Amino acid sequence: MRTRILILLIGLAGCGAPASQTSTSASTTPNVRLADAAFASGNPTIAVQALDNLLATEPNNTEALLRHARADLMLGNKASAETSYRRALAANPNLTEARLGLGKILLATNAAEAETQFAAVVREDRHNVSALNNLGVARDLQGKHPEAQEAYRSALAEQPGLASAQQNLGLSLAVSGKPEEGVQMLGSAAQSGGADRKARDNFAVALAMTGRTQEAGKVLQEEMSSDDASKVIASLRALRGSPPSPTPTE
Repeated sequence: MRTRILILLIGLAGCGAPASQTSTSASTTPNVRLADAAFASGNPTIAVQALDNLLATEPNNTEALLRHARADLMLGNKASAETSYRRALAANPNLTEARLGLGKILLATNAAEAETQFAAVVREDRHNVSALNNLGVARDLQGKHPEAQEAYRSALAEQPGLASAQQNLGLSLAVSGKPEEGVQMLGSAAQSGGADRKARDNFAVALAMTGRTQEAGKVLQEEMSSDDASKVIASLRALRGSPPSPTPTE
């Protein structure tokens, strides 16, 4: 049940904050220019081929490695993207894009290391909203809710109204013993004109954590059948009776 809640957090990670993009400035390397042209035409496979050729002779070319990771993600190959980001960081530990990209991949498998990557970015740039928001997610996934909420609030201080940080903060409050605060924060997001399914699902979670399961069910039924909504509510009732416990920090 804890996983169900935390997956909702992962789904929000980085949303709403400007995504880091590989620089497309003019390069003296023909293969990099070819890769950029392939991205522009929506063909990451061609980009990978061009970058592989370049990396065969220049294995530490960070421009190529960052673009390779981007292409890998477009193709759904997270393992290869992780390798490219790690190689880029080995060549230059100060690459913010590589740390952010690697951290986002690690959220699903190693939240502690993801936290390390995002924290490193924040140390260098305390105004980086994407790093702050994702740092909160990494901490929530480890049960470090107060620290996670601090990161979300810092992101909101930098970018007031950032939907992903607001929803992450609301859900974190809801699962960490402050469900009414979570309901208040998530309710305003879920009832706004531009609310998406994620916002409404998170609102339902917060409602269920306060014991307002009928209201939660009504929200869920906007997106799913009554039978499916009932199953989710049953899981949330169990979660409320046994809330997620913090994971010790190693």
